[in-house]
Amino acid sequence: MGRRRGFFAEMQYQAAKAQKERARQLAAAERERLRLEREMHRAEAAAAMARERTARANAQLSAQAEREAKRLHVEAQQAKVESLNANLQEQFAAIDGVLELTLAVDDYVDLEKLRRVAQHPEFQSPHQVVPPPPAPIVAPPEPYYQPPAPPTGISAVFAKKKHAAATAAAQAQFAQAHTSWQAVVAQIPQRQLAATQQYQAAENERLRRLADDRRRYDAECDERQQVVDAENERLDDLINRFAASEPDAVDEYVGIVFGNSIYPDVIAANSDVDFSYDADLRELSITLVFPPPDAIPTTKSFRYVRASDEIAETKLTQKDITTRYVNLVHNITLRTVHEVWESDRAGKIGSISLVGGVNHVDPAVGKDVFVRLMALAVSREDFVEIDLSRITPSETLKHIRAVVSKAPHRLTPIGDMKGVRK
Repeated sequence: MGRRRGFFAEMQYQAAKAQKERARQLAAAERERLRLEREMHRAEAAAAMARERTARANAQLSAQAEREAKRLHVEAQQAKVESLNANLQEQFAAIDGVLELTLAVDDYVDLEKLRRVAQHPEFQSPHQVVPPPPAPIVAPPEPYYQPPAPPTGISAVFAKKKHAAATAAAQAQFAQAHTSWQAVVAQIPQRQLAATQQYQAAENERLRRLADDRRRYDAECDERQQVVDAENERLDDLINRFAASEPDAVDEYVGIVFGNSIYPDVIAANSDVDFSYDADLRELSITLVFPPPDAIPTTKSFRYVRASDEIAETKLTQKDITTRYVNLVHNITLRTVHEVWESDRAGKIGSISLVGGVNHVDPAVGKDVFVRLMALAVSREDFVEIDLSRITPSETLKHIRAVVSKAPHRLTPIGDMKGVRK
């Protein structure tokens, strides 16, 4: 039997599961486990380094290095044992606290809070940056004529001809430089126009590409918005149908509630729930699939045996295994009923009929069978008066006249009944 989750139930289940994982990582037990794992890896790395040093050591230091390697190896094994035991205790605490954990949270689901708002990333495009326009082209400095210095002194009489030649050469050089300067200045307007036109063409292309990017971004935003709008329309439809007590809507709401109910990893894969709502009777029929007995850890603790260099297990007694499994079956049953009615503020469900059992291969015929271990039928009025924080689960099940297997850990079935409706 597969878990029945609607669209919103699956969405809530994934969100709740992620939140549960984040909370677990923040717990003190998780921090301790990570610390022990780090210590284990550190010790293992140190042991490995010591072994490498042993291989490189000379004959005189070999014995000392070997002893150090053995010491560090023992530390690594002991750290590993501590880590294994911390993990084991964390699993036991999670299994034994199945009922207690749900009492600390409100199982009510405000459907309006499932309404989504489209989340759009900020628009970004490589074409958003506006390049600066071309700088004005500045004319080079105008050349000026600088005549050669006239000769002075007694030699001036004899240097007139040479000075005249130098003056003529300077004038010719100036004339050529000035003509070149005038040509450069005359080209500036055309060069400036060409640069401006080139800039404008590049800017037009940038704006075109920017507009293309914006259109793609807007289309993606529209697509995201359409998806969100469609989900919100489905939510509106669910809210309206739930208000009208339509069975499918009540089923989907209950599926959301169960989607928020995250069980410990060690048993979650083997647990399941199915349900259906009868509007005429205002009754929710539930089929629970409990984890099989062999899903529960049977190891009490780990220890390091130095003589054999092995990590050995100490097993739980059969009595402890039996007690833990029976309590788990009781606690899952009460947790399930509690979650339904704590979440049902609208009062849609007046009674619950529940059957719980284990999927099992019948060794006699080799076929899959559902072994029934629990059955009950209870009204809302009778159950909500119970203070689950102060009860003994087995006594509570007797109080509500549940039919319980005499030996759940042995998969001893109950009779073929659906519970007793008062």
